[in-house]
Amino acid sequence: MFCLASSFYITASAEYLDVDYNFIDNAFNGIKPVTDKEFNDTINRLTPQPVENTFGGKLKAFLFGRKYGAEQTPKTNDIQKDIGGERQAIQEIKNGIYFIRISAPIISSNGDIIPLGDYKIKEKKQDEQDMLVFYQGAKEYGSLKLNLYDDTAKNENDIAYSRVDIVNDSVIRIVYSTVKETKCAYAKVFQGK
Repeated sequence: MFCLASSFYITASAEYLDVDYNFIDNAFNGIKPVTDKEFNDTINRLTPQPVENTFGGKLKAFLFGRKYGAEQTPKTNDIQKDIGGERQAIQEIKNGIYFIRISAPIISSNGDIIPLGDYKIKEKKQDEQDMLVFYQGAKEYGSLKLNLYDDTAKNENDIAYSRVDIVNDSVIRIVYSTVKETKCAYAKVFQGK
């Protein structure tokens, strides 16, 4: 019985491995080489022509479809937008604004629940105490007390950063490091009522 089964598998696998070696040897026979002019003509024919960013240009793109359709926009604007976004991110880091993700709801210093989600965090002085404030947009969700912290897990290339560490099942630590100093805030994880 074993020999019969193994011969079946050998026969079945031989059928699947039946390859047309003649095709492989002659795969590129009969293909006509393309000249540079033919290639460029085809690319130009398939590339949408630019239209003016006016009502007439947009109407032309709408009526004639694929032949028209790429609006004329200077490439420098895209570069300026990207540089502007990078400048804004660098400015936020200079101002001590970072983004973190909280993967479980936590309890703030005054007992409010900060739901899980993505937050913008920033250091703020409240009643002579350094606080780490959580924002989404302009809405403030809560704050935690900050204390100085000697970060032994700091990467040697890190200058300014933030991260969330899990201390145990019911406590997290948020490390907040600026160019000047590193601080941390501890928060209890909300376990539900």
